[in-house]
Amino acid sequence: MVDLTKRTDTAQGAIISLLKREADKGIDLGEVSARVVVAIDYSASMTARYENGEVQDLVERVLALSLAGLDDDGDIQVHFFHSSAFDAEVVDSSSYAGFVDRWRAGRSMGGTNYGDVIRNVLAEAGHGKAGIGKRLFGGRKAASSGPATLPTLVLFVTDGEPFDKGPAKKLLVEASDKPVFWQFLGLGYSPTFLADLDTMGGRVVDNVGLTTMSSSKGTPDEQWFHSVLEEYVTSWVPAARRAGILA
Repeated sequence: MVDLTKRTDTAQGAIISLLKREADKGIDLGEVSARVVVAIDYSASMTARYENGEVQDLVERVLALSLAGLDDDGDIQVHFFHSSAFDAEVVDSSSYAGFVDRWRAGRSMGGTNYGDVIRNVLAEAGHGKAGIGKRLFGGRKAASSGPATLPTLVLFVTDGEPFDKGPAKKLLVEASDKPVFWQFLGLGYSPTFLADLDTMGGRVVDNVGLTTMSSSKGTPDEQWFHSVLEEYVTSWVPAARRAGILA
């Protein structure tokens, strides 16, 4: 079983390193926190990444981000999706071992749509309604107006473009005034559509980041944490504060 303590220390080091780098430029970002969420592609093309333990490793790395002090509750929400979205699962330090294999048992893989899972993440965070046929997780109330004190950081993991490109883009543009940042992680493919999401116009702030890896599991921890945190910490947080989205 992976040593979560060591991985958590590495994640904490990455956060401190990024804050220090900005401080050396004269930019004091103060404390940086987030609700940590991961959305993971369960389409058939991801089969090998589930079978070789890469997806389990991803969940453990995201949990380490939460435990590193980024998220004060020490757990993460995991949203699996394919053609539609599954109900969110909560993972913490007592339940992460073997989590992915337990969840997969008896479930079939499908195609790739982003829309439902985007809606469900927003709804769970208190921004809008869940997708058609989906419940509102935890019965959360709509977010109050005014700047948020705790934003949501979503690591969105996929290995291919969705069938619902138009609706997915529209949802992300409409969500650009919400305290939610979407860090896409493209696995093993040339992410033309993801690059388009990263640069599309019409948004209040740029709420999408992009990093790509041929193998998440094969990427060293320190490099992995820096690549998924950098745009959130150094770009989105200050932009969201300037726009009054984030306190």
